[in-house]
Amino acid sequence: MIASRLARRLGADRNPLRRRTDRIAAWLAALLVVVFIIGAPAVSMAAVGWVGRSAATWQHAARSWRQVRAAPASPSLDLSGYSWVRARWIAPDGRARAGLIPVSVAVAAGQTVRVWVDTAGTPTGPPLTTGTVVADEVRTAAVAVIALGVILLCLMGAGRQLLDRRQLARWEAAWAAVGPEWTRRFRYRD
Repeated sequence: MIASRLARRLGADRNPLRRRTDRIAAWLAALLVVVFIIGAPAVSMAAVGWVGRSAATWQHAARSWRQVRAAPASPSLDLSGYSWVRARWIAPDGRARAGLIPVSVAVAAGQTVRVWVDTAGTPTGPPLTTGTVVADEVRTAAVAVIALGVILLCLMGAGRQLLDRRQLARWEAAWAAVGPEWTRRFRYRD
């Protein structure tokens, strides 16, 4: 029962009314499903590997980052709850540095805040956590699989459109051969 239904969907049921383009479209759809089933894990593993290598490089660089105390000037009001203000801090190499850092608007002038800096004393974000890396890997894998699905659907649509154009051209050629005969018959009937 299931096998006959699948054969009918794939156009392999020897139905004399089934057109060749219908069989080609069914096999194209089946091929693209197989490509998606095989390609989705491969694409997601490649995306996870890419994010993992990028995160490993980032985490390797983050090993030299240090938290230092910075004294910001009075923060300006910002709707997001954070603002960029000028601040001063001592870099890990002992030199005094100054620059813009993000601080909460609740920080008062003269109050110190902790800032992550690299070996040159340039402010950076906090090091990546394992949870952040895993979330990035999952998000990237999902986007890669969705992109693969969209590409395959576009290919299916383009293939179907090409097959429909060929079928319409065949119908038009057949009607061009038969149409004059039919119009003559109906013209003389009245």
